[in-house]
Amino acid sequence: MGRLGGRIAVFLVVMFVTSLASARVIRVARDGSGDYTSIKEALRHAQEGDTIEVGPGFYEEGNLLIKGKGLKLIGKGNPVIQGEKTGTAVTLTGEDILFKGFVVRGGGRDLTKDDSGLMFKHCTRCVVEDCKFFDNLFGCYFYQSDYCVFRNNLIEGRKYEVQEERGNGIHLWDSAYYLIEGNEIRYARDGIYISFSNYGMIRDNWIHHTRYGLHYMYSKKNAFEWNVLTENVAGAAVMYSKYMKWNYNVFAHNRGFRAYGVLWQDVRHSECLENLVIDNSIGLYFDQAGYSVVRGNVVMWNDLAAVLLENSELNTIYENNFIDNISNVQLRGGTQKGRNNRFYKDGRGNYWSDYRGYDLDGDGVGDVPHVLQNIFEFMIAFEPAYQLYLFSPAAQAIALAEKVFPVIEVSHEAIDNYPLMKPVETPALKKLLAKLREVDRLRHMRATGGFGRVILGVVSGVALGISLLGVYICNRRGRD
Repeated sequence: MGRLGGRIAVFLVVMFVTSLASARVIRVARDGSGDYTSIKEALRHAQEGDTIEVGPGFYEEGNLLIKGKGLKLIGKGNPVIQGEKTGTAVTLTGEDILFKGFVVRGGGRDLTKDDSGLMFKHCTRCVVEDCKFFDNLFGCYFYQSDYCVFRNNLIEGRKYEVQEERGNGIHLWDSAYYLIEGNEIRYARDGIYISFSNYGMIRDNWIHHTRYGLHYMYSKKNAFEWNVLTENVAGAAVMYSKYMKWNYNVFAHNRGFRAYGVLWQDVRHSECLENLVIDNSIGLYFDQAGYSVVRGNVVMWNDLAAVLLENSELNTIYENNFIDNISNVQLRGGTQKGRNNRFYKDGRGNYWSDYRGYDLDGDGVGDVPHVLQNIFEFMIAFEPAYQLYLFSPAAQAIALAEKVFPVIEVSHEAIDNYPLMKPVETPALKKLLAKLREVDRLRHMRATGGFGRVILGVVSGVALGISLLGVYICNRRGRD
């Protein structure tokens, strides 16, 4: 057995060395200085394990098919692959393919055919990184592909189209064990759309100016961490999924009619831990969500911190910080008796910045339960237009009168029996705030970039005019 094992080891080493020896580097250059001037021509001559290096330039080679095992296409100097405005610009099919360092433009426009900038189609362990995708319907499409990576890329959708006619930035269907990290996605319909795709990780992406920054459908056991979702209709919309992990993300500046930081619809057995939910129309929205844990989040400066519909049950919401929201919680759809949603666990509730109770025994927990909504906020759940009068003297008078003479049954579950006297320490908060500050800095820099260029143009024009005037005066004096 030992001799056989030794022979097998020698055989594997020989095969490995042979494969290394047979792998080639093929160079593509538009100026003719490489082996080929066309990417398609290089692909026709490439063999398993070869590396194709593509030099800078403009390559009008749409519907590019990269098929095989172990191929590497590496762009040098950001070469541009220009699609033909029909179909998918670049398609990967095979195993262990690397596609890196390209600009991809000009995919097709047919939503029914999933026209994309790039498509993983029946791929295994393929990687796309350090690329830019402009003017495509879908930026990147995962089609029945497993163990694939999409990393450090930029996707910009067709911002000149109405949102309904754009494709998604990244679209996954029937794919598993994927990694999507370090990307910026903007001006797409949905930033990342996931359907029937499980066991994936989405990490450290910035998604903005989309409908839903992240849209999950019919999936399970995916993780979503350290992402920043800003200026979308909804930061994230999670639907018909279970066993999800939503931890250490930023949901900010998602505003508009029915805009949310996070929307959970028919989500089960999931967790939402240590996220920053800041400056949204509605921070957290639970519709038929159940058996989930919401803990350690900072929910602040939202118009409405959280909404729980009557069909949500057995959720545990505790050790969160609810800070300076216009309204804290709305329980919509009746009294919610028997739904067993709890705002505390093991004698610890949440921190509420508007809590006015006391702590005589000094254990850090208020001695008086905190009622999360008054009668006027209860009325808003049925007539949202009443929110216009939320801080009016009439609203305050109604709330005070109901407290003294309670005549309407407000949900008995809208109570935190163990409100915390001090904010909960959130280890991830410092890093999340740093990520949000960096994103806001980039937003403001880009927003003022156009104005800055106008000012520079005006100043340059004035300087040029003065120079020409000086030349004219000098010439006149010379002639005189």
